[in-house]
Amino acid sequence: MVLNLLVMYVSDLIVTAVTVRVFRVFCNMASSSSQSKRGNEDMNDLDTIVQARNSRKHRNQKFLLEWCKDDELRDWLLPDMTFIKLDANIVTCKWSRAEIKIASFVAEHNISFLATDHLTEMLKVCFPDSNIAKNLAMKRTKSTAIIKNVIGLSHKESLAVTLRKTKFSVLTDESTDILGQLKLHVLYFDEKSGHVESVFWDLHKIYDSSNPGNATAEHIYNGLMNSLTSFDISKNNIIGFGSDGCNVMMGENNSVATRFKINCPGIYVITCVCHSAHLCASEACKELPRSCEDMARNIYNFLKSSSKRQCNLQMFQTYLNLKPHKILHPSQTRWLSLNSVVERLLEQWDALKLYFNETFLSDRLISSEHIYLALHDPFVKLYYYFLDWALPKFTRFNQYFQTQQVVITDLHDKIIILYQDILLCFLKRDYVMQTPLDQINPKNGEQLLTDRQLYLGAQVIEHIDDPCIVAQSARRKKFFDRCRKFLQTSTIELKKRYNMADPILSKPQIIKQSNALSMSFRESVKGISLVPLMKLLPCIIPTNDVKKMQLIDDQWRRLPLSIAQLPENIEDEK
Repeated sequence: MVLNLLVMYVSDLIVTAVTVRVFRVFCNMASSSSQSKRGNEDMNDLDTIVQARNSRKHRNQKFLLEWCKDDELRDWLLPDMTFIKLDANIVTCKWSRAEIKIASFVAEHNISFLATDHLTEMLKVCFPDSNIAKNLAMKRTKSTAIIKNVIGLSHKESLAVTLRKTKFSVLTDESTDILGQLKLHVLYFDEKSGHVESVFWDLHKIYDSSNPGNATAEHIYNGLMNSLTSFDISKNNIIGFGSDGCNVMMGENNSVATRFKINCPGIYVITCVCHSAHLCASEACKELPRSCEDMARNIYNFLKSSSKRQCNLQMFQTYLNLKPHKILHPSQTRWLSLNSVVERLLEQWDALKLYFNETFLSDRLISSEHIYLALHDPFVKLYYYFLDWALPKFTRFNQYFQTQQVVITDLHDKIIILYQDILLCFLKRDYVMQTPLDQINPKNGEQLLTDRQLYLGAQVIEHIDDPCIVAQSARRKKFFDRCRKFLQTSTIELKKRYNMADPILSKPQIIKQSNALSMSFRESVKGISLVPLMKLLPCIIPTNDVKKMQLIDDQWRRLPLSIAQLPENIEDEK
């Protein structure tokens, strides 16, 4: 009788995944019932046993996740599990673990969810002897659910734990692939990795059924803050806000930035420097003739849809020993894409002239006629020579600040160098070098250089005196005027978007790694200390916490001394 009870209880335990401890309790109950003075003949009946087990005295034990951590139970329990339970990083089902890993692979490598409809079936065929592969049941719907509700939510909760105890900055911009949504990133120092991390946090809807077409600053700000406060993240941890320079985000009145300044006192607000540089170059390009950009677009549109035309162009490229590069398209959304377009057209200029000579004479199309005339206009090519020199200044600036490294300490110096470099091309040197940068007027007529004194690049200098250009003095004069306006506009836009005497960004150079470790730099700067910088950022260190400020300043001042005492061959020592 006891043996029958044991068999029944063991089989029930395997089906319901109860623990060994409950199994032992049931065994003891069965043993005690066999020694009782009552007649036990009725217990031999299966219906009686089932009824007794379903009574209040024989309740089924619910599964507890703590059993997975018990050394006595874990090895016995896990192999027979047919469901998944998550706690921290514990996944109690091997095939569920495999499904999560497959979903992670799909998300990390940006693979279409439709591929998972066939991937799991293929794995079953490839690994017929694997029990894990046999139990995989995941297609696109489940893959999407795992990524959003398991992996994504788990990552977000883990990040929320970090943000609750860490100071961080908020970065936001409109998504380019999903209309009407804002991407929200957080920037913080990760103690585990020892680096400043920029991590995606959330997608915030701008437009919805309750707020159609009303992307106001208040709506955007409330959405951003609700996304953080819903995870119990305090607004007091926000120390910075960055976005593009549109009026809704960065306007002086009634914008998202002004609301952050009111609700997060001491927060530092900065406009995206890469986007600002792009806007400066775009505004400056408007001062040049429209025919320059039109020619680039017309050439691309003429060639893009015809493989025959592209093949004919390659014949001329091969004849001139040029690389068979394709003609690029000047995009409106790609930052400074015009620079690459200009370089490619100048590289293929001779091949394009030969090709459109033949095309214009044979086809007599209006589109090819416009291109033919532009390619044979010496002033159009002169403008391209000028752009080939001017645009890389902004492109190099953008590339430098698109790195994943921390380069905020170089921002002020890089902008000052770019600003002065352009000013010296059309203003007198004494005026630029002896006047504070925030007081320089790029339109000061008394300080402008003459046409012959303008610096417009080496290639312009080489071709500006060509007979075909000198013969057209009026157009030559207009060329100098337009190039001067290009340079003036670029500097005016830079000055509008950046404070050349910024009290905060002009100071972080002292915490730059090379400067912080250099004794010579400290000697060159009198009275150097971090206290002035810390006072400007009260959201990071309260101004009334003098002891903490003193501790940080002492550590920073001792830093070069500590480095100097390290052995030279420290990398070779264990």
